[in-house]
Amino acid sequence: PMSEPGAIVVGGYANGVGAVRALATRGVPVDVVLTMPEDIAQHSRYVRRHYRLGELAERPESLIELLEQHKADWRGWAILPTNDDALKVLAQHHERLAPDFRLIQPPWEVTRQLVDKDLTYAAAGKVGVDTARSYGPAECENIRNLDVTYPVLVKPLEGHLFSARFGTKLFLARNSRELSRAVERVESARIRCGLYDYIPGPDNLLFDCQLYMTRSGQPTGVFFKRKLRLSPPRFGVGRAAETVEASELTEPSVELLRYMGWRGIASVSYKLDPRDGRFRLIEVNGRCPLGHGLARRAGINHPLLAFSEAVSGEAAGDEPNGWEGVWIHLHADLLYSAWCGRREGLNRSEFWRSYRGPKTYAVWSPRDPKPFLTQWAHTLRKAGRMLMGGDERGEVARRVQLPAEPAMVARAGNPAR
Repeated sequence: PMSEPGAIVVGGYANGVGAVRALATRGVPVDVVLTMPEDIAQHSRYVRRHYRLGELAERPESLIELLEQHKADWRGWAILPTNDDALKVLAQHHERLAPDFRLIQPPWEVTRQLVDKDLTYAAAGKVGVDTARSYGPAECENIRNLDVTYPVLVKPLEGHLFSARFGTKLFLARNSRELSRAVERVESARIRCGLYDYIPGPDNLLFDCQLYMTRSGQPTGVFFKRKLRLSPPRFGVGRAAETVEASELTEPSVELLRYMGWRGIASVSYKLDPRDGRFRLIEVNGRCPLGHGLARRAGINHPLLAFSEAVSGEAAGDEPNGWEGVWIHLHADLLYSAWCGRREGLNRSEFWRSYRGPKTYAVWSPRDPKPFLTQWAHTLRKAGRMLMGGDERGEVARRVQLPAEPAMVARAGNPAR
C-alpha cells in the first residue's frame, strides 16, 4: 500500500476528468473507477490506475465489491463520486465502508434527501425555499380528474434511474394525451415520478450555487454560475456556463443544506421564474457536478476541499482569484448547437461571445489531450452509425423536448464579466 493517501474518483465522464485534474495537479494520487461505456477519464495522464465496472446502474453492488477487493491498496483513501449511481450506493454502504475509506458524503438517511426529489422539495418547503408547483404523483389514478396548466413535467424522484431507462432527464407533456402516455410509460417501468409545473424561459435563467459544507456545517468555497446552454436544450446538463454574482442564493442554499444535515460538495440549482422574478429550486446535487471546472478556474477547488477535509480534517482549496469568464463543454456545445441550435433559438452572437472572451473547458486541455480526443472518437463512431440508420437519430431527437415559450422578459442575473 502507498503511504500517501489518494483519491478514488468514481465515474469517468467529463466531470470525472475535471475531478482527476483538480486533485492530481495538486499532487494527490488518483485512481478512477469507470461506470459507463463512454467514460474517458482513464486516458488522462494524471490517472494512476483505472478499473472498469460497466453500467453501474445495472449492478450497483459491483462498486462495493471492487472497493473491498482493493482495500489493502486503498485503505485511508478518499472516495469522490461524480454521478448519482455512485453517490447512492456509497451512501447506502456508508457504515460498511467507513472503517477502511474516507467517505465524502453522509450516510443514506441524509443523502436520500438529495437523491429523492420529493424529499428535496419537502425540505425546501420547511425552510421556505420556493419550488415549482407540484401536482402530485405521476400515476394514472392521480391524473384522471387533475386540473393542470400545460405544459407539465413528468419528473423522476430518482433521476439516475429514469435516465438509465429512458435516455432523458424527464418527460414534457404539452397536453392531456401526452401526459397520459408519459404516465403510462413511467408506471410500466415502475419508476416513481412527480408532476410539476414547467417554469418557462430560456436556459440562461438557470443558476447554480456551488459550495462545500464542512463537517461543522459551515459553508466554504461558495461560487455562483449561470448556465448559458444545455445539452439537450431546456432539460439537459450544462454545456456552457459563465461566472455570475448571485449572492442572494447563498442564504437559502445554506439553510436548506443545513436542514438536511448535508456535509460535502453541493450544487444547488435554481431557475429564475420570469412570471414573478423569484428563484425556484430545481434540484440539489451532492456529488462533483459537471461544471465544477468553472469554479476551479476561479480559484475554488471543490474536489480538493472535499479530499483535504476527508483525509486531514481541514478543508483547503478555497482561494478565489477573481477570474471571470465562461466554461464550455466543447464537445457537447458544438454538437448540440449544430444539431438543434435553430430549434432552441440559439443567438449566434451570444454563442460566439462565449468563445471570444476568457474561457475554460470541461475536457479539452493541451497538457492532457487524450480524454478529449477519445471523446471525439466516440462521437465519430456514433455519427457513422447515425448515418447508417435512424435508430440513433431518433434517440437524439427524443432527447430534445422544446416547449413553445411565451414572450417574456425577465431579469437574468448580473453577469460578473
